[in-house]
Amino acid sequence: MAKGGNPRHLELIRRINRSLILNMVKERQPVSRAQLARALNLSKTTVSSIVDELVRKKLLVEYGDCCPSGGAGRPSVMLGFNPRSAYCIGIDIASANLRLIITDLAGEALYETKRPPSSRIGELIGVVEEAVRDCGLKMEAVFGMGIGVPGIVTAEGSVVRAKFLGWSNFPLKRLMEEHFPFPVFVENGVNLAALGERWLGSGDQVDDMLFVRIGTGIGGAVICGGQLIRGAGGNAGEIGYFLESRDVELGNVNQPGQQGVLERKCSGAALTGHGRPTEELFVAYGQGDREAARVVEPFIRDLSVAIANCVSLLGPAKAVIGGDVSEQMSPVIYRLREEVERLTPIRADVCLASLGGRAGALGAVFHAMTEVEQQDLRLQP
Repeated sequence: MAKGGNPRHLELIRRINRSLILNMVKERQPVSRAQLARALNLSKTTVSSIVDELVRKKLLVEYGDCCPSGGAGRPSVMLGFNPRSAYCIGIDIASANLRLIITDLAGEALYETKRPPSSRIGELIGVVEEAVRDCGLKMEAVFGMGIGVPGIVTAEGSVVRAKFLGWSNFPLKRLMEEHFPFPVFVENGVNLAALGERWLGSGDQVDDMLFVRIGTGIGGAVICGGQLIRGAGGNAGEIGYFLESRDVELGNVNQPGQQGVLERKCSGAALTGHGRPTEELFVAYGQGDREAARVVEPFIRDLSVAIANCVSLLGPAKAVIGGDVSEQMSPVIYRLREEVERLTPIRADVCLASLGGRAGALGAVFHAMTEVEQQDLRLQP
């Protein structure tokens, strides 16, 4: 090995140390260089070099001098995290609407809008340009963008299939990056909603979480060890295809190109197919309405079985239920929680999502931030 070590290994170590320093400043600000060096067991020279870089990039700010608590010794320059050093765009394209959010590095929203969804790339580009302009930013201040779509996405950011958009093997990432000066990351919308809830919602930043999104259809996402589980071909989390032995006995099995068995029983479309709005059904159920109970009890049973099986297999700390239908499920969440506890001895906190329709767009922001950090892309020129 050459003197001084392998350059690639040294750069990897520096990137790890940079991440450790940045995260510690976020957690403990204000904090001095010396305090960082002691807490992370790094040399003062290493810490100073990395801190100077982060200050130049405006990720950290210097607050000024602070005297030691004992009154002796030289004052220390205190450091803080600057969330307004750069901005990120998150987009969630769903069947009901397209939601766009621009946030700072702490997830604080500067701008938010909802539009009808569109499959035309020119219209999507126009929405982004208008949003950046309306909130008074320059494109140079944006360091990344995440986009969630209702379909399977490859690791290269191409949409394998998004039926309602009419996209098939559609190179969304490439087309967007050809127009914008920042990197673009594309992911399945349910996966991003899970990341959003884990980051700023009911997920409480737990490392192991099951997310179930109930809207017109039903989908799921799994976070294990703080990472999304995508599965071969990006198909992990498709709980809409869950079935039980009684389904098989009745010949009610999954068919290519059709709704999954569980989706036909537990989605928003399945509930409204009984002739009453979902909100009305759940409210009536909570008031003891027998007709509502005939619809809602099977929904609770089938959803509880699916969640209980996931909990038994994965052992998540939380099982978070999101999507449009979840916003109306307050009258039934206690029953759902009871059923899951009855069906499996493995304990998980079954709860409703708290971000509502914003989860996917916020998750897109978080996904872009994480990918940029992992790829060590520059946040500032």
